[in-house]
Amino acid sequence: MAGRLVSRTAGVMPRLLGRRMQSNWSPVVPKGKLPVYDEALAFIEADSKVQRELRDIAKEQQGSSKELIYAHEVASELNLPEVRNQFLAGEADLSKPVFRHLREQAWRLGGSLDQLIERATLMHVLPDVVPEITFEADLQVKFGSGDGVGDHGGQGGDILAGVHLPTSLTRQAPQITATVFHTETRNYTLMLVDPDKPSLENDSFETYIHWLVQDIPISATQSQLPMTTKEVLPYIPPHPQQGTPYHRYTMLLFEQSDTSLLNTAARTMINVAQFATTHNLQLRGLHFWREQWSKENQSSVSEVYRDVLKEDEPRYGYEPRQDKLKDAFGVRHSKYY
Repeated sequence: MAGRLVSRTAGVMPRLLGRRMQSNWSPVVPKGKLPVYDEALAFIEADSKVQRELRDIAKEQQGSSKELIYAHEVASELNLPEVRNQFLAGEADLSKPVFRHLREQAWRLGGSLDQLIERATLMHVLPDVVPEITFEADLQVKFGSGDGVGDHGGQGGDILAGVHLPTSLTRQAPQITATVFHTETRNYTLMLVDPDKPSLENDSFETYIHWLVQDIPISATQSQLPMTTKEVLPYIPPHPQQGTPYHRYTMLLFEQSDTSLLNTAARTMINVAQFATTHNLQLRGLHFWREQWSKENQSSVSEVYRDVLKEDEPRYGYEPRQDKLKDAFGVRHSKYY
């Protein structure tokens, strides 16, 4: 739901409909100590009953939209202190509409999605990797264990979008969590690409697929991605080459259609958007991090080439500039004669 739901009492006699969810919440002020506090709780409770009444009326009326019923369902519990307490305590059950609403609003309006879009734009993931995206999934990437990796470092855990990671940390495939807001199970395709692989033939860069998994079932209550489904291309660890700028390793989550069938794919591709169009894939989520060759990463990069790719490690650099003061025989002359 795009906007914020605001409860309003209506000229309908409220009545209790159904059982409300249980929680360990209790009023912070004992009843009778602060009348205005008691009145506020009573107002919230009365409004909740009205919204449940309106929800049931909408269910009984022909032609009522699912969106209207959903809105009353959410509004009936949105302002209840015990609901807010459960959500803040991380006890949200995403099978319940109110918790799905709160989780989506926290993602869309709390700053994390804005930060992701800002960084993806500033670092040209948008549009270098994909021209645009309609975000429908909160994609989170976790390498190893720890309190997380942010702009100031960290040993492991959830990765903040756009941070630099050591190649040793990404040697093993990450754990992926995709929070979506639909209750039915849908199949998704996960792809990890590097748009900054050098291409000597084109004197430019090309996109390399590090990982491609299809038929991943995801719903609001099933967000941890199982990687035991159809692995089209197994995970190859990032390996930024010596002499190249930093690489933007980008995780992409596509929603599949009934005709999204992948049996094989080449590691090197021309265009991600064209690939998605060809295979009827809709981009729903994105995450990325950066890596660059350095003396600290040198051994880890070399291990990937030796143990995984089983090929010689390349080294890149710029061609030396021609000295304008030397003639064809390499004799240096003065610029004054």
